[in-house]
Amino acid sequence: MTKKEMEELVKWLKRICGDFAALTALFEDGMAHPDEAAAKDQTPQEPARVYTYEEVRAILAEKARSGFRAEVKALLTRRGVSQLSEVKNPEMLAAIAEEASVL
Repeated sequence: MTKKEMEELVKWLKRICGDFAALTALFEDGMAHPDEAAAKDQTPQEPARVYTYEEVRAILAEKARSGFRAEVKALLTRRGVSQLSEVKNPEMLAAIAEEASVL
């Protein structure tokens, strides 16, 4: 296995682990408070904000210029990517933007 293939495998495994952790947390929350979980499902949700690639890039660039370069890099790494250009999913772009806004 080449180094590049190993890096890709590690990225994929990190992404899978993150997805399992999020899924587990959802199930644990539902088991701890089944009535509240059912009520949440029935409550109308406001639509999530849709971010463009350019908007997210601008947010991350501003954070990096403000001294949060390492945090921005860690945020992308947690999502299983090394560069924002690798993100194609609009939901992931929104999640990255929301997470970056609290830096």
